[in-house]
Amino acid sequence: MNVVLSWLRDYCDWDWSTEELVEKLTMAGVEVEEVRETGFSRDGFVAAEVVSFVKHPNADRLRLCQVNDGEGVRQIVCGASNFQEGDIVPLAQPGAVMPAGFKIKASKLRGEKSEGMMCAAEELGLHGPDDGLLLLAKEVAPGTPLKELYEGETVLEIEVTPNRPDLLSYRGLARELIALGAEAKPLPFPETSADYQSDLLSIEVAASELCDRYSAAVISGVEVGQSPEWMKSRLEAQGLRPINVIVDITNYVLMETGQPLHAFDAAKISEGIQVRLAEAGEKILALDGEEYALAADDLVIADGSGPVAIAGVMGGELSGVTEATNEVLLESAYFNPATVRRTSRKLGLISDSSYRFERGVDPAGIDLARKRAISLIEELAGGTLKGEQESGSYDHTVVRLQLRDGSIERLLGYTLSEERVGEILEGLGLSSDGGEWLIPSYRADLVREVDLLEEIARVEGLDQVKGELPAGASSQSTSDQRDQTLSRLRAHLAGLGFSELQTTSFVAKEMAEEGMVCLHNPLNEEAAYLRTSLLQTSLPCVKRNVSQGNLALKLYEIGTVYREKRGHPKEQLKLCLIMSGPDLPTHWQGESEEVGYYHLKGIVENILATLPGVSFPENIGPVPTETLKAHGIKGQVWAVEFDLKGELSPEIKTFSALTPFPAVKRDLAFVVPRQTPHETLEKEIGSLGIRELEEMVCFDVFTDDSGEKLSQDEKSLAYALTYRSPERTLTDKDVNGWEKSIIQAVESKLGGRLR
Repeated sequence: MNVVLSWLRDYCDWDWSTEELVEKLTMAGVEVEEVRETGFSRDGFVAAEVVSFVKHPNADRLRLCQVNDGEGVRQIVCGASNFQEGDIVPLAQPGAVMPAGFKIKASKLRGEKSEGMMCAAEELGLHGPDDGLLLLAKEVAPGTPLKELYEGETVLEIEVTPNRPDLLSYRGLARELIALGAEAKPLPFPETSADYQSDLLSIEVAASELCDRYSAAVISGVEVGQSPEWMKSRLEAQGLRPINVIVDITNYVLMETGQPLHAFDAAKISEGIQVRLAEAGEKILALDGEEYALAADDLVIADGSGPVAIAGVMGGELSGVTEATNEVLLESAYFNPATVRRTSRKLGLISDSSYRFERGVDPAGIDLARKRAISLIEELAGGTLKGEQESGSYDHTVVRLQLRDGSIERLLGYTLSEERVGEILEGLGLSSDGGEWLIPSYRADLVREVDLLEEIARVEGLDQVKGELPAGASSQSTSDQRDQTLSRLRAHLAGLGFSELQTTSFVAKEMAEEGMVCLHNPLNEEAAYLRTSLLQTSLPCVKRNVSQGNLALKLYEIGTVYREKRGHPKEQLKLCLIMSGPDLPTHWQGESEEVGYYHLKGIVENILATLPGVSFPENIGPVPTETLKAHGIKGQVWAVEFDLKGELSPEIKTFSALTPFPAVKRDLAFVVPRQTPHETLEKEIGSLGIRELEEMVCFDVFTDDSGEKLSQDEKSLAYALTYRSPERTLTDKDVNGWEKSIIQAVESKLGGRLR
């Protein structure tokens, strides 16, 4: 929003510099994005009278003009045609530098001398007609410097947050500055009492849930012309284009009070006013000259012929005020913010009115704004109030907030006297009643005690709040522990040579399978389902790497997979490891071994030691050939997925002193059925509970397909066993007893024998 400082001084006054004002607003939470000066301040530009003109002898579209610039008569070649003899126009004299950067020189145009340049408004950076020269007032004397006619304004561009619509007006900003120390001034608003007439015109609010209150006034005998210069200059500095006195007054009061108004030509309204939802197929030609198709949820203002305005957004062209208007129907109402926003965004039609309605205007300001506009119309357009009428009412429920003793010190860290607290809150428009603060209707954002504390902190100065952290220690939450554990897991995998993948959770419709979660409103068919496995989205990354010649892959991804269970989607966190290609880079000592089952199993065991709360994965193996072909991958890829649904808490490490006693090493070889895996023997021996069995390593596997040394359906597993006690030196008797129990267990439980 633009703020013209001279306009703002009508409602309050201050002795701060512009820089100090900007600092105070910024520290109070009102961000000032830009400070700029309007008007015209260049030398060499004067007002000049057109004495005479003739057609250029060598160009059909040019004129030879004789102009008086106060120092004499000059000849100017000009291409404009919107002026007559006696008009006063801006003249750039030789030596003047235009806002565009070029310097004016005396020269010849098509063979004729030209001693300057007659200027259009756009060329000077001023408001004026889009085509032709800027025509100045007839009473301006030739030779008057242009910078005296356009002295300019200081304008602030402020950013107002959505929760503070009360700041979208000069009245609201004045309240803010008064609370910050500015001096209040009497407001130029008339009394808000009205003598409503039931027979003035018919007003029916059919959509009462979307329009709490609709009021109107009829002013007759108006003369629609141009606004006075003081109003036009303020609107132009505000960034609004003056149109005519009636429309300008509605815009002026909008900026003053924050309450949008709209003026109809009363003669163009038939059968009264109806506030209703649009009907199917209805259209409206808006004031911007565009025709808009309306939907059934668009709120409109209609008469007997159809919609005459889009409620809260923009009026209609056919019912607009023109120079022929002599009776005005002035609207002031409250429309539902959500409805205005929906219609405005749907139609792509954003106005100053919709901007305020969708943020929430002050319902109590309806009468104030209407009365202010009526008084200005009577003063500037010669109108006479014929009568006022309303439909509906707004019942404001007064919010009462209590500011408890000690709240300021507890939350802000400092103390304030009751007098200072009252000065701040009353300056913001609040009033006290029986120890409670009554919240005005324009501050709907104040709903809790802490909101009052925030207002006090803003006005008193946020720099007064002590920068101290509260004492005490906070416990670590489960989510914190989980995040820290995953961070350690990522670091651990990076140390093992793995690179992280981060892929989307969406998969294409063509990959759909049973149990997949289907999105109801997907962006496209390539993102219609959610993955049930991390491999579904990771394998395309493998393909891209392989196609680029990166064959040695160690990749991992930590992500969520989804499955539909009993009609509801279920999320599950998983870890996926992918390996392919050679285990080590090519080296002169020999070729590297291709990764396989044992490479991946070693990584799995390493991770399980890091995350003891994670269960052993069910499948460790190569990705099926059919799956690889479906993704266009050649070669072999090994993968495994962990379920991370368990507690991701790292194992607590404890220190154990090194034992000073020596170890005893023995080798045992067992013949077992050929299909018996090593893990079975390891598990069975471990179940004996021999605490001194420190290590058990399978160092040899022997099979004989010929059957000469060993039956074809048997195999030999040789183990190196290490025994050690932390308390004493072991004897042969100790070790022999343990070996005997191991041999008996293998023979009785697994059907094996000592080789």
